[in-house]
Amino acid sequence: MGRRAIVLLVALILAGLAAWAVWNYLQGIENEIEEGQEAVTVYRAADAIVEGTDGAIILSDFNSGGQLLESGTEEREDLPDGAITSEEELNQVLTNKVAAGPISANSILVASQWTEITIDVTPLAEQIPEGKQAIVISTDNVRGVNGFVNPGDRVNLIITLDIAEDLLPEELQGIGTPAAPPAEGEAPAEADVSVVTFTRYVLQGIPVLATGRDIRADEDAPPQVEAEPEAPVEGEADTTGAEEDTGNETIFTLEVTPEQAERIAYAFENGSMWLTLVPADFVEVETPGVTILNLFGGNLAEDIFG
Repeated sequence: MGRRAIVLLVALILAGLAAWAVWNYLQGIENEIEEGQEAVTVYRAADAIVEGTDGAIILSDFNSGGQLLESGTEEREDLPDGAITSEEELNQVLTNKVAAGPISANSILVASQWTEITIDVTPLAEQIPEGKQAIVISTDNVRGVNGFVNPGDRVNLIITLDIAEDLLPEELQGIGTPAAPPAEGEAPAEADVSVVTFTRYVLQGIPVLATGRDIRADEDAPPQVEAEPEAPVEGEADTTGAEEDTGNETIFTLEVTPEQAERIAYAFENGSMWLTLVPADFVEVETPGVTILNLFGGNLAEDIFG
């Protein structure tokens, strides 16, 4: 065998040894990675779960094949601490517990997201005094004091509507324009009743039971213990600073008598309503109401016609 052939053979042997060494090294790394991995079952929130959601509702939906949770698999080393990894554990963690805070959609469920129910929630109906009722009204932000009304506050209701002049308070009558005299030879027409725009308080000092879904605190209820918010999981939205959605802050549930409920319903059906927020020591005041006649602080008819 020639010298050149021997050199070529040695080179091929060395190349084979090098390739085998690289393959063996990579195989060893892959084996080490696979040894540290274990695929386990996880449960994710298919949609956002609001704070206070009863775990029994989630379990009932899941056991009946509902859409609130999605199951899948993840590598154990990639899971957040306390991740729920079996159906048995899911039932154990969620039974008799509620969501301690908002859980964002697609989040992996962990045990720290659920807390035991430690207080009794008083239904809104039980907070309504005897002889009173709850009625819900809605305004825009401007007419509803820009969301500054909170449960437990009191509000006044002001209505603006068109009203026949002869139904106005006596001191505001006379704003109507006199009818023109009939032409010669014509019979006098029946007197037309003038309609004027009138603004006045319709109710004052009405207690606010709730705004949106935020209910007035029950004075007899024990103090609530807030759950510690969980730390955000890497790669998931941070909801620890997010406030619970309590609905539209210009939807108000008011505590009224049956007669006040009727007046509020009539006012909203027939006029334009504004709310005012009053202090705790507010005392109801009597006002004559406003038409164009006294809008500027005097008697407009006298100012114009003398």
